[in-house]
Amino acid sequence: MTLVVKMADTVQLDGVEKRISALESIVFGNADKDALYPKCIESLLALQTKILASVDGKKKTEQVFANLPQLRQYMDPAYTDELILSDEAKSEIVLAEEDFLNRMASQLQVIKENEGAINSEHVRNVPKLSEKLQELSKIQIKQQDETAEVTEEAAKLIDSYNSTITTLSKIFIQWDEELTRLEMASKPKKSDS
Repeated sequence: MTLVVKMADTVQLDGVEKRISALESIVFGNADKDALYPKCIESLLALQTKILASVDGKKKTEQVFANLPQLRQYMDPAYTDELILSDEAKSEIVLAEEDFLNRMASQLQVIKENEGAINSEHVRNVPKLSEKLQELSKIQIKQQDETAEVTEEAAKLIDSYNSTITTLSKIFIQWDEELTRLEMASKPKKSDS
């Protein structure tokens, strides 16, 4: 039991050390951290003193500070899952989502297989070519508008042509009727003898 506790403590200590190293790199960057530590500690102590002075005598704020560890525990999703779902419920959820998980796994496999094509130069150049595509789209829209105007003009000309041909056909029919009437009138009439 003590070995397990010591291992857990070691893992937690390693995690804390990694977080401290990450914070140090954020705060100090490439600067000499040993030279800057005293100034940083002094600033933190001054800040803590100011915070405590501003909170002093305010019971609700003191209660919030006292309850921060408990609040952090309640906000941890793993803790809420642990409270809400038993292991059997979790396994039932996984089994219920088996088809979905299998589909996602197969889709991920397809992505993995096509990783070369996805990371190809052609796909990476798509953002660069989007401006050219927008220009081509504008040109296409302009040409469609021009085509619509030409089509409309052609339709007007065809209507005008049809109207002219219809009028000429009517005139020719009237002339033919008039010519036939005149030919009939000019023929000698046969007398009944």
